[in-house]
Amino acid sequence: MRLRLLLTLTSILLVFLFAGCSGEPDIYREPGVVITVKANQEFIIATETSPPTGYMWTAIVDESMLELISSTVESSKVEIQGEEKTVLEQYFRCRALKTGTTEVQLNLRGPDVKHSWDQKVFPVEIR
Repeated sequence: MRLRLLLTLTSILLVFLFAGCSGEPDIYREPGVVITVKANQEFIIATETSPPTGYMWTAIVDESMLELISSTVESSKVEIQGEEKTVLEQYFRCRALKTGTTEVQLNLRGPDVKHSWDQKVFPVEIR
């Protein structure tokens, strides 16, 4: 009887433990809002993009604080003014390396690559 109770409680605990570990990093879309993560935690910054125009976002990070793992273009469903729409987003996947504060700066660059046409800054707090 005790063994059965112990196994049941252990099973329940494991279910709750694994339910909290989704495996996929959180996605952030709002510049200026502080992203709070733990050291070694991954996160994604997503911003709308339009590759056919020749304009793409580039990321600048403090490499002592963050590792830029990848930059990809993904099709996403997002809510815009109360309506769900499919858009192309550029995903910047990052890993926090050590505690402190830093930022991810995104610059929109065109085919000439000399000038930034737009800029977004995402503050990051690593605990």
